[in-house]
Amino acid sequence: MVKFKKGDMLLLLIVLIAAISYFGLNYIYKETGEKTAVISVNGKEYDRIDMNKLKEEKYVHIDLEEGRHIDIVINAEGAYVSDVICPDKICVKTGIINKVGESIVCLPNRVQIFIEGNEKPEVDSVSQ
Repeated sequence: MVKFKKGDMLLLLIVLIAAISYFGLNYIYKETGEKTAVISVNGKEYDRIDMNKLKEEKYVHIDLEEGRHIDIVINAEGAYVSDVICPDKICVKTGIINKVGESIVCLPNRVQIFIEGNEKPEVDSVSQ
C-alpha cells in the first residue's frame, strides 16, 4: 500500500486545483462568446456593433476625404469590406473576419475593423 506524506498531498492538491481552474476558465470563456466589431477611422472609434445581437446584415458606409469611401458589411458570420476607393484594395482581399483578435486594415484610408470580445482567441498554426 502507498503511503502519502504531507508534501505528496500538498502537491496533489495543487495539481488538482490547477486542473480545475484551467478547465473551468475554458468552459466559462467558451460559453459566453460575445463578439463586437469595432470600426475606427484615423485612430478614433467610429462605430461599435454587437455581432451576437444582429438579426440582419448591417452596412456601414463611411465617406472619407478627397472623395474616397469604404463600405463595410457586418453580420452574425463576421465582417468584411465590400467596396473601397484606394490604390491596392488589400482590405477587400482580406475577406471575412470573425474571430476575436482578427482585423482588417486599410492603410491609405486609415480605417481599421477588428473583432473584440471575451471569447478566448484560438491559436493558429503560425503562433504554435
